[in-house]
Amino acid sequence: MTYSIASIVLISITAFQALSGHVHVSAKSEPLCSDASGIYLGLAIDEDSYETFAGKEYIAPAPTEKTPPWAPKSSPPQQWKLTDEQNDAGPQKSFGGKYLQVSPDTGRTYPDPTSHHHCHLKIITDIEEESPYISFQLRVPKGGQGIHTLFVRWTGGDDIGGGDSFYVVMKHKGEIVSGQRTIKPSVVPVDSDKMPFAGCCYQHSTHACPCFHTKPDEATCAEHDWLDKEHAAEHDKECLVGEGMMDIIKAPKWYLFSGQEDGNVMDFEEEPWDATCEANGSNTADSGHDFPSWYLEKGDYELRIYAREDGTAVDGIYVAGPDANAPGITHKYSTGDSTICPRTPLFKTIGMSLGIGLGVVGLVAFLMISETGQEVMHQGKLLISRVRSGNLARDSMQEYEQMGQLETNVNYPVRDDGYIQ
Repeated sequence: MTYSIASIVLISITAFQALSGHVHVSAKSEPLCSDASGIYLGLAIDEDSYETFAGKEYIAPAPTEKTPPWAPKSSPPQQWKLTDEQNDAGPQKSFGGKYLQVSPDTGRTYPDPTSHHHCHLKIITDIEEESPYISFQLRVPKGGQGIHTLFVRWTGGDDIGGGDSFYVVMKHKGEIVSGQRTIKPSVVPVDSDKMPFAGCCYQHSTHACPCFHTKPDEATCAEHDWLDKEHAAEHDKECLVGEGMMDIIKAPKWYLFSGQEDGNVMDFEEEPWDATCEANGSNTADSGHDFPSWYLEKGDYELRIYAREDGTAVDGIYVAGPDANAPGITHKYSTGDSTICPRTPLFKTIGMSLGIGLGVVGLVAFLMISETGQEVMHQGKLLISRVRSGNLARDSMQEYEQMGQLETNVNYPVRDDGYIQ
């Protein structure tokens, strides 16, 4: 069999596309590499340093007398939108006058308590396809392995930042990377037999519901804000055990950022970079006992920031590698400061593609034109044919056995002359 040069080229191109077709190259975001100081920086104003993914639409159930005041309203799919800073409203003092914010702001929370039957995050898959998120790609080089710590520049729109919050997750090849072993304050259900809680008092500005062992007076908690133990338990309310009781978190899967150390809100500079959070946190405000850190080997990673509540605003991320310092409070970043990995020169990309392409062309030509190549192909076809024939024969035997048409080890009576009766 002979082939024209055009046929060989066409087949070669098809083979090259098949070999390289599984690689997805994003036209929007670029991976972040560490700078000379070991720092990975991704800013909201640098749109090619991240990607955003929308969440799912939410249809609120019909309200009843038991519907809590914090129940979210129906909303379209929410997403992190790049928002221009306004002088009279919204977060202030962002780098470059822009920031990412979850919108529309409808009071929605994640995970959705009506679909997961609880208000607290138990497993990260509860929000993976539900909550909108920001995705940063990190590229750890050879020799750069070690503990990496995250700082986030963010702010919220409620009193002391308690009502706006988000989760952080690190992934590698689609799998979650566990954080460092740590601790967090112990909690129990509000109706636990171990602790005599009477209920909790809902705070409209922060959405918190601190627990009480006895019902407080009207001055401490208005009657319409009080949730007795049974009612609070229906909404999966958890209470702090107190007295310094802690749980060990051996391999945290996520970190909760909710609430900031400084009281002022809507201002990124009040707490320029926040690293205090809670490992596997799920309460209204994080404990501040933990720091988001992971041991990363050489390779590519994805840092995701999932919305927990809408209105949350993020100005940027700062990941300190093993030998890097924490961010300074006075340093100001501007457009283009994100540590995007150096792009491969066009001529080098073309050269690599051309080299691979010529290699494929050469292989195809060798197999189709040369006598040795054709003999290799012939032997390969014979081998494939034998394997297929063996499989077909085996399948046929199995079918016969199942149909009862093939009988083995049967003793038939034999006559004296040697013939079967």
